[in-house]
Amino acid sequence: MNENLENDVINENDNEGYASNINDVKNETKLENSSEQKLFREVIEKKPSGFSKKAIALLVAFALMLGTAFGFGLNNLMLGSYSGLSGGNGKATDYVISKTVSPVVPISKKVLPSIVAIKVKAQVTNMFGNKVNAQGTGSGIIIDDQGHIVTNNHVVEGASELVVVLMDGKELPAQLIGRDPVSDLAVIKVDQKGLPFAEFGDSDQVEVGELAIALGSPMGTDFASSVTAGIISGLNRQVSVGDRTMDLIQTDAAINPGNSGGALVNSEGKVIGINVLKLSESSVEGMGFSIPINEAKPIIDQLIKEKKIIYPSLGISGSTISKDDAKTYSLPQGVYVQTVIPNSGAEKAGMKQGDIIIEVDGTKVLTIEEVVSIVTKHKVGDIIKVSITNQYNKISSVDVTLSERPVQ
Repeated sequence: MNENLENDVINENDNEGYASNINDVKNETKLENSSEQKLFREVIEKKPSGFSKKAIALLVAFALMLGTAFGFGLNNLMLGSYSGLSGGNGKATDYVISKTVSPVVPISKKVLPSIVAIKVKAQVTNMFGNKVNAQGTGSGIIIDDQGHIVTNNHVVEGASELVVVLMDGKELPAQLIGRDPVSDLAVIKVDQKGLPFAEFGDSDQVEVGELAIALGSPMGTDFASSVTAGIISGLNRQVSVGDRTMDLIQTDAAINPGNSGGALVNSEGKVIGINVLKLSESSVEGMGFSIPINEAKPIIDQLIKEKKIIYPSLGISGSTISKDDAKTYSLPQGVYVQTVIPNSGAEKAGMKQGDIIIEVDGTKVLTIEEVVSIVTKHKVGDIIKVSITNQYNKISSVDVTLSERPVQ
């Protein structure tokens, strides 16, 4: 094929090539009376009669036209709205594709103005024991027209300075109103009224599989007002955080560092959760968690009114004795009392370091999280019975008057 193409060019532009082509024609003419040409004609004459060269050519041309028309129609049938092939003029193939607007678009437009980035300055202790200045960022949700913003406690804990960055880039200084280490919630406030605020939904009505959209400022303010989408992956997920267990909403909408305190919203653009953490193991992908908004609302209200949350406490710090440790050291499973807070209900009841809590309020306990969960259901001043065993494996019961848990 390439050789023929080359000859075509030569015949059009080169005199020698043109002359050579004329000589070929003359040679063919000389063969008309030769035996070779007769043989050629005999072969032709053996074809069915009635079909001349012209008839055959017309038949081939008709077949080509029919095939082309059939192929063109088939393409139209399979591709729908089709307007042509890419030709020598470089025009791209045209397809008519109707634009379908994702529901995430209007939801984002509704909610994003109420989502802020939070710049945090704090003093931390470095590896040498020296105090140094540090900076971090998180996310927050404007919850009313008075400038109140909800975020995570771990975002603002220890902060010496807070700055809120609005969607349009405007920066406003903020003050801490109150924080709660137990629920990992905090409320801050800016001195500007009339800001757009988010609408709360009902997290009790959330179903697994429904649309979930996370909004916040991951990885600093350069990526403020980011939106990720997924589904609700699970409900009432019990996740251990420190010495407590949190019941959280699980989602596969991407939650990254800096998203903490941002919003998880439903298909109506209503906040159903406050983003708090994600599993970051190398073997895990798409497991983020949010605090259900129905659990967060009463804590937010109390932080605004009282500046703090009052939780009851036994007055001890402890750690879980695992099944393996119990077997290794010949101890009962339960909670080892590491320290007893002075003047607390535990100290007044006679509890000591080294005691092992095995039952609280009539319920057998194996972990520190179970102790905290039972105690938290009571109020400050309530008296509950605690069963303990000491280093001599002597079991006893004491009545402990719950005191106020100090803010950490």
